[in-house]
Amino acid sequence: MVMRNALLVLFLLNVLKVFAFGPDYGNRALKKELERSYQLGFSNLHENAELSQQLGHQGKIFEIKDKAKLLGYVYVGRIISCRQGVCNLSNGPSGGGESYEYFDAFIIYDVDKSVQKVKVFNYQATHGHEISSTGWLKQFMGFKSETTLVVGKNIDALSGATISANALTDEINYVTKLLCRN
Repeated sequence: MVMRNALLVLFLLNVLKVFAFGPDYGNRALKKELERSYQLGFSNLHENAELSQQLGHQGKIFEIKDKAKLLGYVYVGRIISCRQGVCNLSNGPSGGGESYEYFDAFIIYDVDKSVQKVKVFNYQATHGHEISSTGWLKQFMGFKSETTLVVGKNIDALSGATISANALTDEINYVTKLLCRN
């Protein structure tokens, strides 16, 4: 009985870690990128509550503004990825708290809603760290929603990072299409 309760507590802590404490919206890498690209700080980010609500999952979309002028958009989110060999990406995470892993990322868009930068900043999964490589992430630059990105077709596949690469690519497709519809 004690062992079962201890396992239940560990399971619940794992679920809380992933869902209750979302991504770090004030991430240092994002701050550096805003300063480098726009000479602006976090005070220039304004959450677009309507778009954030439409996401329906862990993440927020911010507008980058200097005074009243719109300069671009930022998506910051937690990307849920299946643990290797445990669940099917097309059906999403299933089977409880032990069947998925996550990583946090941000995507910066210009005013025309074209991807300018993708950065993975909190990688908690056990495999697939290769997706954090700036060289691999550069291939998303310039993406707009006219096409659909597919790993192995118009996005380079990564040996040892198939699940993470697909999860990130799917997230970029989803967020970009949502942003471009509005």
